[in-house]
Amino acid sequence: MLGLGRIRRLAKYARRGKPGHCPICERWAIFVKEGPWLRDQLLCHRCASIPRWRALVYVLQTRFPNWRSLRIHESSPCGAAAEKLARECSGCLPTHFFPEVPLGQSKDGVRCEDLERQCFADASFDLVITSDVFEHIPEPARAFAEIARTLKPGGAHVFTVPWFWWKETLHRAVRGEDGIIRHLEAPDYHGNPISEEGSLVITEWGRDLCDVIYRSSGLTTTAILIRDMRLGLAGEFCEVFISSKPT
Repeated sequence: MLGLGRIRRLAKYARRGKPGHCPICERWAIFVKEGPWLRDQLLCHRCASIPRWRALVYVLQTRFPNWRSLRIHESSPCGAAAEKLARECSGCLPTHFFPEVPLGQSKDGVRCEDLERQCFADASFDLVITSDVFEHIPEPARAFAEIARTLKPGGAHVFTVPWFWWKETLHRAVRGEDGIIRHLEAPDYHGNPISEEGSLVITEWGRDLCDVIYRSSGLTTTAILIRDMRLGLAGEFCEVFISSKPT
């Protein structure tokens, strides 16, 4: 039986949000608008997930219903979707890039990997998952190629990234041959789960994103956009991409 405090909290959420079914909680939930930027501010009242995490999990559930039994590499995990993967998929391996840690070794129990030059053997994974990572990678073509190498035949890279599909790709910064990042535009930073300094935006991906992936890796990419408030899927840049490796 619900207590009075719980009832009052639910009533408050109900006044501010919309009821539905959270793909991450897999339960009834209320989606609460904490601000106008729904991509980061439309929260599930149960797990505090945001739309792009819910969209990614929904695509996993519908396109890869056996994901819990697969071998998965998740790079740079963060938030409720990553927690669900770690909790429900015993074959999920999370990694972060720690600049001070040798590749392949661990820090605080998390393996260090650089997507541009991974230590994994060929055909190691059924799925690779990244959530808003590829706007921050200095040499994304190398990273796409490395992901293709580590995927098993028939495997897929499932990811989100801000996609400016209506314009050309904008390179905001580049890494020179000396390894130094040079800014071409005013620096822009996104949140970083392992650093308070944030992550520099290197690329604002435009209409050629899928072509770049194919030229770099041979993977064929499909963009999926679902808008459904009953699932808490709303806001900008909520596409989920599936880059598939041929069998």
